[in-house]
Amino acid sequence: MVGRAKSKTQKQHIKVLYQEEALAYAIKLHQDEDKPVKEQRNLRVLCCEAEEEMEKQNKKVSLSHITLKRRLKGGRSCQQANEETNAWLTPEEEEIVVAYCLELAARGFPLMHKTLKNHVDSLLHAWLRSGFPKRGVGRNWTERFLDQCMEHLGTYWSSTLDTKRGRAVNEHTHKAWFFTQGHSGAI
Repeated sequence: MVGRAKSKTQKQHIKVLYQEEALAYAIKLHQDEDKPVKEQRNLRVLCCEAEEEMEKQNKKVSLSHITLKRRLKGGRSCQQANEETNAWLTPEEEEIVVAYCLELAARGFPLMHKTLKNHVDSLLHAWLRSGFPKRGVGRNWTERFLDQCMEHLGTYWSSTLDTKRGRAVNEHTHKAWFFTQGHSGAI
């Protein structure tokens, strides 16, 4: 978003995305080698090559060869593990919630944190029944959800609808409206 500083969590999220991209590149380099195991390049060298590739894309990343070794053995990232075990919504359900938020915003009624939480709580109560806690999603769930969906959703200051309607209503628009409706429309 141009002109707005990113929050610390958004910066961390972007940093993790860059690191995942670099790890995927290093894994690809390792898998593309047709050499026997003893002749393969050192994992540290692969990490350096991945870091250099990311540097060319203006993405500052620091990789650990231990992390690369764990991933090559089938390990998962923290993000993948959390999505599988701790997420209330599946990626498809998140897309539905994002589409709903965008639809309401386009109509002029954007959701606030509290109304978004209430909407998601009602959905999850309907889907999960007794498997969902009565208190609903956590206290900061909406903030984390917005950080996660920052490409699509954001927080904005809104102006009241009454002000916009008040500016639109004047003698000329009033007469034009009632003239097209076939009413007298006396003020």
